[in-house]
Amino acid sequence: MEEFVQISSTASNELDLFVENCNLFAVFDAPCNLIFVDNFIQNIKKFRDVFYSNGLSDNIFFSCKCNKSLALLKYSAQEHCGVEVSSYYELKDALKFTHKTISSGPAKSKEYIDLAIKSNSIISVDDIEELKVIKQFNSAVSVMIRISNLLNIVSRFGVNTSQIKSCLEIIKNSKINLIGFSFHINNYSVEDRVKAILEVIELVNKYKINIKYIDIGGGFPSNYCSKTQFDKFLKNNNANMYFKNKKIEDFYPYYSKCADEKALNYILKSVKHRLNNIEIIIEPGRSLLKNVGLTIFKVMYLKRLQNESNLIVTNGNINCLSEQWFNTDYLIEPKLYMKGKHNKILNYYASVCGNLCLEQDMITWRKIKFNYLPLPGDYLIYYNTAAYQMDSNESEFHKIPVLKKYIIEKVDNKYLIKEDGKYDC
Repeated sequence: MEEFVQISSTASNELDLFVENCNLFAVFDAPCNLIFVDNFIQNIKKFRDVFYSNGLSDNIFFSCKCNKSLALLKYSAQEHCGVEVSSYYELKDALKFTHKTISSGPAKSKEYIDLAIKSNSIISVDDIEELKVIKQFNSAVSVMIRISNLLNIVSRFGVNTSQIKSCLEIIKNSKINLIGFSFHINNYSVEDRVKAILEVIELVNKYKINIKYIDIGGGFPSNYCSKTQFDKFLKNNNANMYFKNKKIEDFYPYYSKCADEKALNYILKSVKHRLNNIEIIIEPGRSLLKNVGLTIFKVMYLKRLQNESNLIVTNGNINCLSEQWFNTDYLIEPKLYMKGKHNKILNYYASVCGNLCLEQDMITWRKIKFNYLPLPGDYLIYYNTAAYQMDSNESEFHKIPVLKKYIIEKVDNKYLIKEDGKYDC
């Protein structure tokens, strides 16, 4: 059926080779998450190379909010990549491995600010009232002020440009060192980031401030599928493609012309002639986790409903694949990993649901085409789940334990597999 457009992952060969050559049934008890740290390290290096190719210092901070893995913090430190945190608890974990941190987030508690100051973390100030609290500590601290209204877009986060003069008055005659400004733009436009950097430079010139950094946050789009597949999907998207004719029209940009490290390269080339020794900081999360994660669910049974819809019931749920919480669908289709021999079946379409007592517990609302009939005990493998998918909204609903993470590292052409919890120290 033409309207059922298939979207397959553009995952690295390394992940496919692992899936093809490892007996997943013998090694992993699904549901579980797999994290491939070698790909994470390669992604860091790709961004670092872009800084170097533009003659700029590399200031990469992994935005750890997108995945709770301790191993990713360890390997960030190993690669001299900083960690951007958004809570006291994230900072505590990051400090087990590195002191190269940026402490972000709204509503910072005094406990969080105190730990940030004592650990020499850069504090990204969210509000003028927060800056007053920091001053009360009367301790040496480096801060960046997050600006809320660049490009005439109002955000609930950060300090309005009209308050910058007041911020400078608070900082005057204190132990606070203003080292830069930061911003986060709630879209994936490289052009908007270029314009925002230039606006910050204008502010710096207006107030005659000497700063070292402009922190542009993350939001670099990642390509998860081909342009052809994504364009075809958007063109054919209709309610008939989904379980219960659910209408979904808002999707992550699964393909962008300028994505990942290429997006950074475009931004740096556009602004480096205007920086005047100011350095750019980036806080990528999703793009550093491209081709890093797999999530595996076990098929429990199949259901055929009265309206002739097919469902694959798994032992995972929407807390394990977070896209559904944002009223959208994760478009990368799962791969069927079969336990035994199957008879080939053409045009078997089914949506994927989970193990919660909720009607909305749909892991994939779209009807996926399977060439083989999934059977109980088979695995469904979702690719590219490390960023915001596998653990952003995990919870122990029904007291079901959160999924285990397994860290995969290749050493001497062999795979070493270790539980993520073993990285705690």
